[in-house]
Amino acid sequence: MNMQGTELHMFPVVCRTYKQPDDTLNQRVIESMHGYPAQQSNFPEGVITSRPDLHKIEDGPITELRQFFWDCLAEYRYTYKLYCDALEISSMWFNHAPAGSGFGHPLHRHPMSYLSAVYYLTTGAPTFFDDPVTPRTYDTLDVFQGDMMDREWGINEKFDAEENKLILFPSWLRHYSGRQLDNYDRWTISFNVFPCGNINVGPWEMPQLKVSIE
Repeated sequence: MNMQGTELHMFPVVCRTYKQPDDTLNQRVIESMHGYPAQQSNFPEGVITSRPDLHKIEDGPITELRQFFWDCLAEYRYTYKLYCDALEISSMWFNHAPAGSGFGHPLHRHPMSYLSAVYYLTTGAPTFFDDPVTPRTYDTLDVFQGDMMDREWGINEKFDAEENKLILFPSWLRHYSGRQLDNYDRWTISFNVFPCGNINVGPWEMPQLKVSIE
C-alpha cells in the first residue's frame, strides 16, 4: 500500500495523521470484537477496554486494520529517517464507550513506549492533548491579556473523532477523551509502538541497542 501521512503540529510537538481508505472495514472490526475479553477500566471514568493483545490476532478483519497500521508505521519511520530496523506494535486494544454513558478517558500518558496511537472506528467525543509547556507557568505570576479569560487558549488541542482517522503521537504526550454523551457507541483502537532491531548508530558504526518485541 502506498501510504502517505500528514504532519500535524500541536504545541511544540510533531504528530502525524493518516486516513484508512476502506469504509467497510470499521464495522467489520467492531462486529468481530463482540465477545472479545474486555472490562471497564480507567475508573471512575468507566471506558470498556479489551485485553491489549489485538496485534496478535491471526485472522479476521483486525488483521486488515493491523496491516494499515504497519504501513503507517513504515511511512513514519521513513519520513523521519529513524535509525531503527522497524517500528513494531507492542500492545493494542479497543476502547468502547456506550451511547450516552458519559464514559471518557482521564488525563494520562503511555509510559514505556516510543509512539502511541488512536484510531477512530466511529465518530464520538474528541481526544484532547495537554499542552506540555503550560505546566511551566503554574504557580508563577500570570497576567491575563484581553479576552483570554473568556475563551479556550493554550491549555489543550482538540482532535475530533473522525471515522478511519489515525493519529500517531509521542507516548509521553498527555491526553484524554471527552465524555461520550451522543446517542451512539464510541469505538477506538489504541496501540503502543517501540523501535526494534538495530537502534541508533554508535562507535564503530555499531548499534547502541538491539531490541525485539515478543
